[in-house]
Amino acid sequence: MTLLNLAEPLSREDVSVIAALSGRRARRVVDVVPRFDANLPLAPQVSSLVDGLGFSTKEWETTSIVICLPPDPVAATLVVAEIAGRRGRAPTVVRYGAAKVGGKREPAELISLHEVRKEARHVRKGWGSHTPA
Repeated sequence: MTLLNLAEPLSREDVSVIAALSGRRARRVVDVVPRFDANLPLAPQVSSLVDGLGFSTKEWETTSIVICLPPDPVAATLVVAEIAGRRGRAPTVVRYGAAKVGGKREPAELISLHEVRKEARHVRKGWGSHTPA
């Protein structure tokens, strides 16, 4: 699994927790701190950021990628759209929760946006139903 971190720096423990949640070893961690200019359109900046990650077309399509999204919700949405377009499917993202001790944030779960989308399509077509949480 390649861990693409576009959020705050990850500790070794964070990487270990994400690996455990995925059931895979993190073979590669790509850390990028996005810096967006509020005076420029955001979509081209995100596209440029994703271009700069250096993945080939084949790597986007074949590499198992888990993403820690940037904290800006619009930037995060654009990152998901860019990567989904390049991969041909929505990515898996890390959701953070409050740590049990110390109050800092820690990885809580991995969410496959591809599976969420697939389930929503089934509900829309009448093939399935959402189960209450």
